[in-house]
Amino acid sequence: MSEHRRPGGAPPPAVPLSFVGLALATMGASIVWSFFASQPLALLHAFVVGVFLTTALGLLYQFVPVVSMAKLQLPSLAFVHLALAAAGTTALVSGFATLDFRLVALGGTLHGVGLLIEIVVLVATVVRGHPPAPARAAAAAFGWLVLTFAIGIWMAIALGRGYGIGSVLTLHAIFGIAGFFGTLIGGITFRLLRMFERVDREVHVAPWAIGIGAATLAAAFISYGRWLLVLAAGALCIDLFRIARVRNPAYQRETLFYGIASALGALAAALLFAAHREADSVFCAVWFFIGTAIVGYLQRIVPFIWWVRRAKAEGAKNIPTLGDMNNSRLGYLILAAWLAAGLVRVGDPGGAVAPALALLAWGLLMAQLLRAFTRGRPSVVASQLQETQ
Repeated sequence: MSEHRRPGGAPPPAVPLSFVGLALATMGASIVWSFFASQPLALLHAFVVGVFLTTALGLLYQFVPVVSMAKLQLPSLAFVHLALAAAGTTALVSGFATLDFRLVALGGTLHGVGLLIEIVVLVATVVRGHPPAPARAAAAAFGWLVLTFAIGIWMAIALGRGYGIGSVLTLHAIFGIAGFFGTLIGGITFRLLRMFERVDREVHVAPWAIGIGAATLAAAFISYGRWLLVLAAGALCIDLFRIARVRNPAYQRETLFYGIASALGALAAALLFAAHREADSVFCAVWFFIGTAIVGYLQRIVPFIWWVRRAKAEGAKNIPTLGDMNNSRLGYLILAAWLAAGLVRVGDPGGAVAPALALLAWGLLMAQLLRAFTRGRPSVVASQLQETQ
């Protein structure tokens, strides 16, 4: 087997982890800013682009090569992308905060150039491997993201020149949330459940990508098409609850719980969108659907990345297990705090309780992720206890 098709050839950890570090710093700063900020569009894009999109694009540098069993090509270009993402988020959020749409267009353009770099890198990677369904779903998601960026940049230019944007704003939101994040989160969810819950439903990835794509187009252009998003989200919920019935109880449950909570958030957002409550729908989708998935899956993917690196350097028997790196009780606390922050925000949009709960969730998340880098080799007694649990 050639080197670039060897399953153990994981990308350099610095590539995905640098994106995660930038996203987590942006998350903490955005939550603190939410105590004082009164610019909802600026905050929305700080989270959607600066946190969730940056995380997703960074982890795709890890995810696509690993599932395709191919060596990451041109890894140095990923750090150019990282710099563009940092500058793009700064320009984008500053532009919305000051209503300077030239800055908004600049920020979107910088992110768009970074996205094109990633597409080049990942295409050069997968042609050397065997991309499975989740990798192909990621490719479909990139198509939606390119459309989302193009529409967003056009809107910023139009607003800067005093033109109206009409219903194009709805297209921007639908393509970004349902098209990109819907396709991507669905594909990654089925892969992570296969890895960490030992339940293989990857055969459903392709139908999901096609179904969410059709529902996205229908919701964008047909008056009753919004209900197709409800059906798609409902189908995902049913699939995950079926997985819950057959999963192996010996494995940690957090991945499934975060996946189910995220899918329920998608269903709630779709129902609100079908009821023409667009603002509530966007918040529900961003916080409960996208945010819950990102926060939950980070707790699996980051320890896995570092575990692979340490296993190569020290040997798998000399380092903590993935279960020890990821504390289940802490994972449940993070999930509870994150969901509580969103629910309180719905009931009290301008209060300080929701940001305080979000800040608590962020702090617990940081503590959870740091375990992967600070945990030493478990003792023999601890290992035996862990095996019996």
